[in-house]
Amino acid sequence: MEHVDRVDRLLALVAELRAASPEPLEPRELAARLAVSERTVRRDLELLTHGGLPVRAEGRGGYVLAAPAEPEPLSEVASLMGPVRGTLAEAVRRRRIVRLAYTDQAGARSFRDVEAHGLVTAPYGEYLVGWCLMRDGPRMFRVDRVGAAVLSGRGAEVRDLDGLLAALRVPMPRPAAEAGPRGPAGAVRARAWTLDRLEFVRSRLRDAAVQVRGGGEGAAALRGVLGHLAEWTRWQLAAVRAAATGEEPVLEGRRPAFPAGFDRELPYDARERMIQDAMALRSLGDLARDLNQVLEAAAHWAADCDDALWEEELPDPRPYGPPGPPRPLADLLAGWRGPLAHIEWHLDRLTDEPPRPISDDEEELWVVDRCPLQA
Repeated sequence: MEHVDRVDRLLALVAELRAASPEPLEPRELAARLAVSERTVRRDLELLTHGGLPVRAEGRGGYVLAAPAEPEPLSEVASLMGPVRGTLAEAVRRRRIVRLAYTDQAGARSFRDVEAHGLVTAPYGEYLVGWCLMRDGPRMFRVDRVGAAVLSGRGAEVRDLDGLLAALRVPMPRPAAEAGPRGPAGAVRARAWTLDRLEFVRSRLRDAAVQVRGGGEGAAALRGVLGHLAEWTRWQLAAVRAAATGEEPVLEGRRPAFPAGFDRELPYDARERMIQDAMALRSLGDLARDLNQVLEAAAHWAADCDDALWEEELPDPRPYGPPGPPRPLADLLAGWRGPLAHIEWHLDRLTDEPPRPISDDEEELWVVDRCPLQA
């Protein structure tokens, strides 16, 4: 127990010196802060000094923790030859543009210049956060997918790391009682966050289609989901746009012909059955193109609409019942309960273990049976 106490005391001592640096602290003051004797403080300082900690005595008996020496900057050749992560860390530390050989999830390799602004650890790996000059926008790159990296001689623009993280963050579900927007404040930041969420969701849809190309495992489930998503996303985005502009809803994409009565008030199950029957005549690729056109139209509108809309709170259109509490436009489009979160909800559940079908007819519908739109 005495050993643990001493280790904690040494940690506290270093923390006090680091917090005060570059100003010195006298042993008397350190002893008071740590509730020990001056003799104990001096003995601990001697132990730390002999252990290699750069503590030096200043005038009048004070001690100061010296700042670590700056490492020598990497040359371009050294950055190419050394470990990738070391090169990325150097680019972040010196705020440099770094050129990456990057392989995405689908296996496609690209070469791009990226302003390096931070390294973050997420549940599935470590990521470089930066501004991609090829895409002219914020991006995250998984470090283990960077095959090679080289520092350039160009400096990066000064950008707010928190702002980049906000633009890249996938919003998590929030409790129903929580108030306030999920999207970032400010018209410019809200628009950028929404557009990047739109592009991220479109990339997830592309990846999902690539994985089942040629009728592979999961193609049937994805086909049922895309049919569901194409129609409901078309409706959700049209409803949000109408709420923002006060105009009649505009249904984008390539809507199929539905039977008479589809546009009247119907129970969810009856409407979903009509959607699946109408979409059954289409190929998976056709469904994917329909949904992509809907999202592409939303991206064009979001990029060009009035700045004032991003500062307002708008009624939340719901498929059933009256509108929900007012929310910012970014939250309606890209936040929880919005059309993008709806798409991701279904993509996340494509890997779930399906329940046993009630009949052969139910086999392709299990994923949409528990859709959050029913809530």
